[in-house]
Order: sequence, then structure tokens, then C-alpha cells
Amino acid sequence: MLRIIILNYERPDNVKNIVFSLRKYFPRITVINNNPTYELPYWGGDIDVINNEKNYYCMERWIRAYEYPEEYKLILDDDILPTPSLIKTMLKSKLPFTGIYGKRGVARAKHYFELKDVWKSGKVDFIVGCCILVKQSLLNEIESKLRTIGYPKRGDDIIVSYLLKRKMKTPLKLVSGNFMFLPEEDVGLNKHKDHFSMRWNVVQKFQNICCTE
Repeated sequence: MLRIIILNYERPDNVKNIVFSLRKYFPRITVINNNPTYELPYWGGDIDVINNEKNYYCMERWIRAYEYPEEYKLILDDDILPTPSLIKTMLKSKLPFTGIYGKRGVARAKHYFELKDVWKSGKVDFIVGCCILVKQSLLNEIESKLRTIGYPKRGDDIIVSYLLKRKMKTPLKLVSGNFMFLPEEDVGLNKHKDHFSMRWNVVQKFQNICCTE
């Protein structure tokens, strides 16, 4: 029913922590290692480890979702560990696309830092990619568009949010629950000086997609 997809670049210890914490409850897990300088090991069971020969950035996690038959995919960053009860809550919500963190206020904002953080149940303009649940049948509806877009350096979660919101024709909603932040180790994408300006460029490009398509 559920496959967890975890993206790694420079936090292999975090990834191992996530895998071994969740595999008892959700045994179907895929780890995507986007760092070609080292390989992650095979951890047994239904854990699928993909060691890429190049960095395909964050869009890779969505593209890889099409390779697996599970009805739902849980997309996780490598610096967050949701509790099993949170994941179950997300599944029970019956929302085809949901998460735990989003941004609101796009229509009034002039730059990324004017957007409001939302960490509780409620409506958002887009869902941030730290912990996202998506129904595969809904994701299938935008496969051709994602493959055409390719592998942008930033904003995969923003792109997917706006494309899916157009298909759903309903507001995006978050769910609440318990989770743990894992060490960032000063290697996150948000440490890059152009990270937020690049994300804002993606917001500006995709926020009116319902009107431009």
C-alpha cells in the first residue's frame, strides 16, 4: 500500500536512522543516493537502494515513484523522521496529496521570505517537500509534464504542488503529527546563497499554472 522514498546526498547516517526506524512498520522503502562520490549499502529486506552516477537533484524522487506499484508514496527528506503514527494519520486522511509543512501567502508576497510557514493542519499554497504523501494515481496524471520539465536544481515540491493542485481542483491541505528533526550537518540545500531566490523564481513561474495552461 505504501512505499517510502528517501532522498540522500550528504547525510547517510540520517538515512540509515530513518530506514531502521521505519522499516518495521513500513517495510517497502527506496533510498535514492544522489551523491556519486560514495555508495550506500544494501540493508536487506524490501529496502531498495539506488546509487546514482550523477546528481539528479530533488525531482529524482518523484520520477522514481513511477517505478513502484504501491498505491501511496511517502516522500522524505533526509533530515526528518516522522513517527509511524503520523504516517498512519496521513494515510487515514484520504487526501491524495498532503504533507506536514507548507507555505501560504503567495498572492501577496514579493519574495520568498514573505511567505508564511504553516506546520499544522490547514490550507497552503504549496507543500514543502520534507514529508509528503501522494497517491500514485494522482501523480500519474502529471507524469508527462514532470518528465518534460526534467531535473531542475530547485523547487521540485513547488512544481509538483501546483501541477497536482490543478488536477485536484481543491485547496492543498496539511495534516498534523509528531516528527523529529535530524541533524542538518550544515549541508542542506538551504545553505546555498541562491537557494531561496531560486525557489521564488519557481513559485513565480508556476503559481498561475491554472490560468496559463
